[in-house]
Amino acid sequence: MRVIEKRVNQTKIGYYAELFVYPLVVGGLLLNDVGWSDFALHLRWCFAALCGAMLWTLTEYLVHRFVYHKVPILRELHGMHHSRPCDYIGAPIWVSIVGFSSFFFLLALLWDVEIAGGTTSGLIVGYVSYLLMHNAVHHWQLDEKAWLRSHRLRHLRHHHHPVPGNFGVTTGVWDFVFGTAIVAGRAGTGREIYREHKQLPERAA
Repeated sequence: MRVIEKRVNQTKIGYYAELFVYPLVVGGLLLNDVGWSDFALHLRWCFAALCGAMLWTLTEYLVHRFVYHKVPILRELHGMHHSRPCDYIGAPIWVSIVGFSSFFFLLALLWDVEIAGGTTSGLIVGYVSYLLMHNAVHHWQLDEKAWLRSHRLRHLRHHHHPVPGNFGVTTGVWDFVFGTAIVAGRAGTGREIYREHKQLPERAA
């Protein structure tokens, strides 16, 4: 267990590596598609990418709820993030590489390379959006009127509410669909969470 803990406690470079690697991957998949047609973007690829991005939101919800909070060992490792949310805790990049590569090749076998590339690109864009939002929630200084502040408050309720919920990070839609949404019981709830836990980079919350 200690060996696994060392793996998820990452350096700053390892923690942010995916934010630099995956935009290049998406760019490569896009160029691969347009390169076959004199640099004309295919609507099939775009539609597949849109579907992939939408699929990510559901994948994120299901993995967070049923894998990170239910599967032994992974549940304990995810608990490390809950107890130390500002630390650089996360799965190493090879885990997502294996996941996205397997998804791409499976879809290419079942459908074709264009659909596989577009859908995988959308999935990756969704994943990168998740990484950015999750990082913003725990590390960024956010103004009172910042649109990401609502995401922060929603995610903080996931961390600290006694009833499990708010498993979506990029969107709370699936929490409402599956009945796991945690909403503020009254005005000021978010402020009280800030003051109680003092885990955020803001001077005043």
